[in-house]
Amino acid sequence: MEPRAPLTLRAPDDHLIHCSRPPYPGAPRQIQVRDFCRHVHALAAALPEQRYCINLCENRYWFMVSFCAVIVRGQCNLLPQNRAEGTQAWLLETYPDSYLLSDHGLESAAAEVFRADRANTHSESTQIPDIPLDQQVALAFTSGSTGQPSPNLKTWRTFFESTRINATHMLDTTGEQHYALATVPPQHMWGLETSVLMPLQARLCVSDEKPLFPQDIARRLAALPAPRLLISTPVHLRALVRSGLSFPKTERILCATAPLDEALAAEVERVFEGTLVEVFGCSEVGSMARRETARETLWTRFDGIDFSSNTQDDGTRQWQASAAHLPAAQVLQDAIELHGEHQFRLTGRATDMIEIAGKRGSLSALNQLLMQVPGVIDGAIFMPEKHTGTTRPVALFELEPDCSKDAVLAALARHLDPVFLPRPCIVVDAMPREDNGKLRHARLLEALAQHRQRSTEH
Repeated sequence: MEPRAPLTLRAPDDHLIHCSRPPYPGAPRQIQVRDFCRHVHALAAALPEQRYCINLCENRYWFMVSFCAVIVRGQCNLLPQNRAEGTQAWLLETYPDSYLLSDHGLESAAAEVFRADRANTHSESTQIPDIPLDQQVALAFTSGSTGQPSPNLKTWRTFFESTRINATHMLDTTGEQHYALATVPPQHMWGLETSVLMPLQARLCVSDEKPLFPQDIARRLAALPAPRLLISTPVHLRALVRSGLSFPKTERILCATAPLDEALAAEVERVFEGTLVEVFGCSEVGSMARRETARETLWTRFDGIDFSSNTQDDGTRQWQASAAHLPAAQVLQDAIELHGEHQFRLTGRATDMIEIAGKRGSLSALNQLLMQVPGVIDGAIFMPEKHTGTTRPVALFELEPDCSKDAVLAALARHLDPVFLPRPCIVVDAMPREDNGKLRHARLLEALAQHRQRSTEH
């Protein structure tokens, strides 16, 4: 008999989702597992008869119901990194047997758009579905920060087993129900793992909203019962700390998607009066390790995750991650230095080292230095591609009103060899970040091209 595992391990009367507004007539603010399953069964029966679903739901309740309904129907979720029309067109061309699924007024001339929020919500069945462990349930795409996004196939075995491991290492050990708010989209692996999959297994009731601005995050956290949990990114946390607002006590903060420095971690813990846990992972593998960054420099790997390396032709070491729930070992873009059996240090990304005029430097170190400059709100230092006609780093940053580009350059010059000083330095109103907080290299190159065009015109 084909091995299976349940869609959720929660009890029928457990609260799963905390809704800002009732998602359908008569729905309570806190959706129980039995009502969630009833809705999943109803939506699964109403979905179009196609192989792939491009899930673009913005509200986390509708995404969660739709994500599970697609699985119950035997289809595969396509999880794009953004909602751009170009991304949709690329997915529809690459996966022609697809339909778009939304919870808002999305229009497309290229494919059918199914409105999850207008479908039948009534089903008599509250049964928790059993899912074949080897069923292909999702294609999660890499961030595309260094190139074209690529798909990573996820089976229910991978999600079910990894979620059990994640809950053990990300949540506290009391078993008490927490109420979670996530500032990251559910389509991104970090948001999917923590705000969609983890509530299905652990005692976590997640808010249906995805607030962006500090005052909205403070308001939504205050609307949740204690104990609270915040799922976020370094970009969002930096903005929250700098806002000067007061936030309700939040017992645990989970953070991922980009490096987090010790000073910011300590400030977040002070502002929220809770423990910040930074998580290391990638789309190909999922979450792999954790640390309490305000107190720890080493990472502790999750149970079942193993690291190995081999030496490449150029003498560098390439690291891989493997686990029983993964279909194969996955190559990592990060370099690792092992410390004992369970801990390690990240020493940079495979693409991190740059060489200019015979001198070697680290892009991550340059970016860390940039973000420490007073007056820099957000920014990035990156290497443009060769065809742009420059071989030195470029800086893109957003500044406080009383800070200037010259002041930033002067601050960097006090710490850097002149060959690593970025040129040009481009001031922008806002960094071109994705919803998940990541910066795609292509978006940085677009900003550089626009700057060069403006300079030529003037």
